[in-house]
Amino acid sequence: MSSIRTFIARLVGGVQCLLGAATSTFAYLVYASQSIRESLSIANEESFLIVFLLVIFGAFSILSGMVLIREED
Repeated sequence: MSSIRTFIARLVGGVQCLLGAATSTFAYLVYASQSIRESLSIANEESFLIVFLLVIFGAFSILSGMVLIREED
C-alpha cells in the first residue's frame, strides 16, 4: 500500500513540476513576444500583471511538486 502511495505522490509531484515549468515558459513567451500578446489580445499595460501572476503560479506549482516528490523519501 505504501508503494502505491509513493508512486502516486511522485507522479502528481512530477506533473505539478511540469505544469509549473510550462507556465513559467509561457509567461516568458508572453513577456518577450509582441506577436503572442497581440494574438491573445493582451494590452501592454496588462502584460506585466499577467506575466507576474503566471510566474507566481509557476513557482508555487514547482515548489509544491518538489515537496510532494521529496516528502515520500
